[in-house]
Amino acid sequence: MLEIRLFLDEEDMHEGKRLDEYIMRYLMHHGIMGASVFPAVMGYGKKHHLHHTRTIGSADEGPLMILVVDEEEKLRAVLPHLKEVMRDGLIVAQRVDRL
Repeated sequence: MLEIRLFLDEEDMHEGKRLDEYIMRYLMHHGIMGASVFPAVMGYGKKHHLHHTRTIGSADEGPLMILVVDEEEKLRAVLPHLKEVMRDGLIVAQRVDRL
């Protein structure tokens, strides 16, 4: 089994849609076993811009993590497209055991 974690921001878009929603629908369409989106309280990436979760009166969009788990072959098949749409985000993969 393979676990993929995608790190992105709420403000990230693809084809006029929020990137996290686009990715989730893409994964569902391709029969991936499971995925979840997790909001972070705070985070920063390679540009070292600190992102906070949205508070009243704040325009800042918070960081997100999408966690995906399935058989390695299935995830390796969708990974090229995920890399393509994740322009500024980070993708991390590791092998995991299903217990």
